[in-house]
Amino acid sequence: MWGLNHWLQGTPIPAHSVPERIAHLLHSQTTIGWDSFLLGQWSKHWTTLQLQYLQRNHIEVKRQNHGLSWSSNIIRLMWDHCYKEWKTKNIARHGKDAEDKAQRRLETAHRSIRDLYDLKPRCSLQAQRHYFYPTVEDHFRKDTDAHSLENWLETYQPMIMQNIRHRRTNSDRRLCQIDGVFHLIRTVPPRDPTPTMAPTQRTPTVITRPINTYFLPHRITSPTPTLETTTTTARTTSTANNPTTTAL
Repeated sequence: MWGLNHWLQGTPIPAHSVPERIAHLLHSQTTIGWDSFLLGQWSKHWTTLQLQYLQRNHIEVKRQNHGLSWSSNIIRLMWDHCYKEWKTKNIARHGKDAEDKAQRRLETAHRSIRDLYDLKPRCSLQAQRHYFYPTVEDHFRKDTDAHSLENWLETYQPMIMQNIRHRRTNSDRRLCQIDGVFHLIRTVPPRDPTPTMAPTQRTPTVITRPINTYFLPHRITSPTPTLETTTTTARTTSTANNPTTTAL
């Protein structure tokens, strides 16, 4: 397993230390990839060398110790070992039953939040007041369950890291934050950094209008003159313009 050890350590295989009888195997498996070796993609030279080993030690060649069956059994054995190691590590990290898993979640959240509070002095004063509690113990007394702590981490951790990167960039450019020069005076109590999901309620807007704008003013129109009235008016005008006209 020289090739696998060197691949895991990230070091090249020294050519002078490789025995000649397995040099072709190492070259072939390196070409395929040692990560593929862990996935079950083996070179055919493995079965050839296994047959030579059996013949050299005068071991009876059987189906179980030679050929495709032998390589398949070795791959399955290797996978079973990797699965057991993964399962053991998973139980140690996340717990075995529901109660143990909840306790591990709480411990993981506490550890992550303590790491963020260690970075609190590297944040701006405004970020310290807005994102953090006065102490980490106050935070744990406020949020006691794992769900609330994970919600806080998911909401504020990206903002905290962005604030730290922003301050580092300004420091490299020799820019000073305004809260580092002037003392901020707060006229309102500090905001509770616990994220809330309650929707805001809006007060309906009532538009009032004068009552006289709801009614149109009454429009007075003169009556339309009739045909008889128009004829009489025309005759009177004609007589007034011709005084010498006499009636027959």
